[in-house]
Amino acid sequence: MSMPPLHADTWRPDESVHRPRQRIALGLSLAFSLATLLLTRHAQVPGLSSLTAPFALLILMGTLHFSKVTLAVVPMLLFCCVSLVVSVFLGNEASVGLRFLVITIATLVAFGVRSQPVSPAWALFPVALQALGIAILSITLSVMQDPLMGGAVRAYAITSDWGDVYTLDGLYYRVQVIGNALIPLLFAVCLWQPPTRWRRWGLILAVMGLLAAGNLTYFLMAGLAVFLRFKAYFYTHTRTWLTVFSVLAVVAVANSDVGIHSVTRKFDGAGSSMGVRFDQIDAVIRATDTLPAAVLTGAGLGSRFPNGRINDYSDSLYIELQALFVGYQLGLIGAAIYGATLLYCARHTLSREGRIIFWLYMLSGISNPYILDTNQIIATMLLVHLFPRTPHPSGLSPSPGEPAVPAMRPTPTVTPGSPAA
Repeated sequence: MSMPPLHADTWRPDESVHRPRQRIALGLSLAFSLATLLLTRHAQVPGLSSLTAPFALLILMGTLHFSKVTLAVVPMLLFCCVSLVVSVFLGNEASVGLRFLVITIATLVAFGVRSQPVSPAWALFPVALQALGIAILSITLSVMQDPLMGGAVRAYAITSDWGDVYTLDGLYYRVQVIGNALIPLLFAVCLWQPPTRWRRWGLILAVMGLLAAGNLTYFLMAGLAVFLRFKAYFYTHTRTWLTVFSVLAVVAVANSDVGIHSVTRKFDGAGSSMGVRFDQIDAVIRATDTLPAAVLTGAGLGSRFPNGRINDYSDSLYIELQALFVGYQLGLIGAAIYGATLLYCARHTLSREGRIIFWLYMLSGISNPYILDTNQIIATMLLVHLFPRTPHPSGLSPSPGEPAVPAMRPTPTVTPGSPAA
């Protein structure tokens, strides 16, 4: 009995299995796209601020599965619960303490999501728009050279609690607004993606966003990311890179006055960028001097940040050194438990590339306000999906970091003597 010839067009590899997985991948990609949209736009649209954290937690609970990674969070959870009880007993607000408890634990539990293929292009598209938007604003203000317009834009950004838009030399405008925190993540994720059109455009927009933000920590993170990504190329093309660095050194020396002036302005006075951060460090030192035990056990979850010599931080839930704020509440013991848990979770859920990107992201936020918050929860979950330690099943994600694609239909192998031969 003759059989019809086999063709790739007629082969159907358990599509009933792959189709639901592809729907899950699409749903997760759109969910992350909405999450990053909320994170980048909630300051500009009234009412969105109250949705960002609940939506991030909704994604977390919808994709969470219990494993040894989630169980590893238990010691930190117990410490935070005790810290919250003591903090409330000392007179701090329970609602503020509960907020910090949920966010702190969620940044760890985020590693416990079940890894699924996610499209990085869809998930990070709003971040790319954020980078494009601040780049356009920075270029526009730089080209127009209108101090009145620059002052008006800055006043509007500050009064609207969007952030700050300023210039130190009248030429280069820095746009440091809410939503910028995920631009370093966009840069790093694109850097480790395989060559595609979206990777190329993602990198271009991320670089534009980093330059427009003008954040020194972002620049350091980006430089380190490039070195780690291409260090093998550096080793094999030493002469080329020595030439490049020599040219950059000459340019740096030629513009040394501008660079020195910019750095000096960052440290010039108590109201400068670094002056505010030094004031916050000094505030913690003085607070722990009056209560030495707080160095180890912390001031308790929900404790307000102590006022500095110059600035009042008692009404702020976010400060320039947000990591210091959380550390002040947890103390050395709590911070050590948190750090150890973070290391364990990252080691057991992320691939090598994913761990590099995660720690680069943490570096980008270590001296900035938006870290150890909803941004970190979303970033962590996204990295677990994009760079899992265990690769996704065949046909869903060829390798860590590659976008999800449907399974390719194999060409049937025809052997001599078979009915199809």
